[in-house]
Amino acid sequence: MFVAGVAYPTLAQRLSAPNSLQSGKVVHIVDGDTVDVEVSKCRVPWKGNPQICRVRFACIDTPEKGQKPFFDNARNRIEQLIPVGTSVTIRDTGDTNYNRIVAEIYKSNSSLSLQMVREGHAVNYCRYLQKNCGTDRAAYLAAEAAAKQSGLGVWNPNQPWKQRRESSSCS
Repeated sequence: MFVAGVAYPTLAQRLSAPNSLQSGKVVHIVDGDTVDVEVSKCRVPWKGNPQICRVRFACIDTPEKGQKPFFDNARNRIEQLIPVGTSVTIRDTGDTNYNRIVAEIYKSNSSLSLQMVREGHAVNYCRYLQKNCGTDRAAYLAAEAAAKQSGLGVWNPNQPWKQRRESSSCS
């Protein structure tokens, strides 16, 4: 896929990767970077159910609950992109994090992690970018730079808490 001068890898381009691919269906949205997916068999069953994987999106980090409104924006965007019942493909990185598998999630051959970064709803998780997303590292870095330059999402220079502080006097 080619967007705004940057080539983004598709699922078809990733099929030769050593990581395993598995089809599934979204059954629950936890937050902007974690979802529950029903698969034929999960290597880390969620709450004892061998067909449910709690999946932590690889390569990215989204705002946490206390980081309003960005937490809600990220969660809402994932709900729009892959509502419950949506068929997805997961590329398991082989890592786990808090009893969740770490994976890239694809819908219609497009990486949702990369889309979230591109739209400013997520930032690159630098600690894991090279390890889990090394072949796509340049695409992730370009997507984040473009979102930052455009002031999208978490990169919006008019963050509500700053605006309130700057326009309010406590004297």
